[in-house]
Order: sequence, then structure tokens, then C-alpha cells
Amino acid sequence: MVLLILVVTGVRGHAIAADISPPTPTNSRSSDADSSHAAPANPTNRLILPLQPPPTATTVPTNSSQPALVSHDLPEIHAKILLPKDWTLIPGKLLEGEMLLATKEKITGDTDPWTTGLSMTIDRNGAKDSGQKATDYAMGLARELNEKAGDEATPIKESQSGAFHEISFEFPVEGDQPLQMTELMRANDSTGTVAVILWQSPKAEVLKLEPLKESILAGLKLDPNQ
Repeated sequence: MVLLILVVTGVRGHAIAADISPPTPTNSRSSDADSSHAAPANPTNRLILPLQPPPTATTVPTNSSQPALVSHDLPEIHAKILLPKDWTLIPGKLLEGEMLLATKEKITGDTDPWTTGLSMTIDRNGAKDSGQKATDYAMGLARELNEKAGDEATPIKESQSGAFHEISFEFPVEGDQPLQMTELMRANDSTGTVAVILWQSPKAEVLKLEPLKESILAGLKLDPNQ
């Protein structure tokens, strides 16, 4: 079974740790939030796109309190995303699926430090290998991660958005730069895929960045047929 666990320590936000292993991952969060990132499964097996918006990018207006968002088509991972024009965008592939990293900070790869943005992996094999529907598989992951996040984690929420069953919760990570995390899973039972999304921002800026977070997560569109 494939477990995709996303972990942050201090101010170093990284993209994805993909652990192809038995059900209990070796890089999961501990209850005291004292965890570290595993290296990507295959750091050379990535398609890194230019950091500037691609030619198909279009500007989407927002309310006056938010920056204008640029729409990016990401055919490599069958997705679209809305981001402020000066953000870093790195899509690519891992051995077991697609990945995406979008950050406010200027970075060149998933080992560079960042504090605001999101990471995502799309798990195309975990549910199938476990013999479960994608929704059940994602809920099992969410419950395990929620428990390991500790007592300050919020209760798990569920909702339906088209073909995707969404499962989410939030939790803090202490450190030199305290962070607030939002874990979001989008499970598609028709394709058997699970997208694991992790948004993070400094705790001191949570309220200020909440509208931007909601706009970016709502604008992260996945192909329901992929």
C-alpha cells in the first residue's frame, strides 16, 4: 500500500515525502509535532517547469484585499491552479503519481525552506493496492494522521464536491516559526485516486491569509476522469 505523508518541521516546508511501504509509514508525524521530512522517492524523476506563468496562464480578478490570481494549466498532472503571479510553481512526477509545490517564497526545489503555500501528491495506486474504495482509503489515512497530529488537531470534516469526496482537518506545528497546517484529501471513487494536499502558513498570519487560502484551494481543480 502506498502512504503519502506530508510533514513540516520549524520553518522548513517541503513538498512531498512518498513512502512506498507497509501500512505503517516510517515518516509519519509524531504527537509532539517533532518530525522531519523524508527525501523524495526519486528526486531526478521530476518535470520542473519554469517559475514564470506558462503561455496559457490567465489572470483571475479577486476582491480588493487579495492579490490577482493567475490561472495555470498543468497538463502533466491533469490539474489547474490559481496562484498570485509572483509565487513559485513546481509541478512534476514521483514514481507513484504526480506532485505539485506552490509557495509564496522563491525556491528552486522541494529541499528549499518555505513557510507559506501548499504541496500535493496524487496517489493512484494506494486504494487499489489496499483493496479499498478511494474514499475509505483516504479516510483511514486522515484518521491516522489526525491522531498523530495530537490533541490540538481539529475534528475531521467531510464534504462532497462533484466526483471528489473531501476530507480535511487542521493542526499546528511549533518551532522557530510556528505554523498552522490544513490537511485536505480529495478522493475519487470512480478513478481510485486520492489527492493529498497540505497547506501551511505562519500562525500569526492565519486570519490574514485565510481568504487567499480558500481561493487557492477552491481554484485547485483536478480532472475527475484521471
